[in-house]
Amino acid sequence: MKSGVMKMKKANFVDHETIKTMNIGIEEIALDKDACEAAAEEISGGNLIEGMSEKAMAKEIYAHIFIHDVIESLPSFVQDNKFVHKIYNSTVNGIDLEDFGDTYVRQFMYDVIWLLG
Repeated sequence: MKSGVMKMKKANFVDHETIKTMNIGIEEIALDKDACEAAAEEISGGNLIEGMSEKAMAKEIYAHIFIHDVIESLPSFVQDNKFVHKIYNSTVNGIDLEDFGDTYVRQFMYDVIWLLG
């Protein structure tokens, strides 16, 4: 085992030495469920991310794009709120996917956004 800090995920209890991650530009995929599913299929087919279903990937991609677009449509005084600004900054840098998915709480939120979208 390599020395140093190992990345641990509270929610998924995965004991792997390395967890692969990837970043998708927020403007690369349209806010469209079919486009998100196609992107997830491509990611899954290339084994770029493991331990997530294609549907889970599509939901995470869709949720990030949805949140980004909603915040951009809000009035500037709302966008300037520290909490809203923090969320926006986390989406503007792209969609970060990693092996075995996000925390269970975030996965639940992705499911809710998918259903509402």
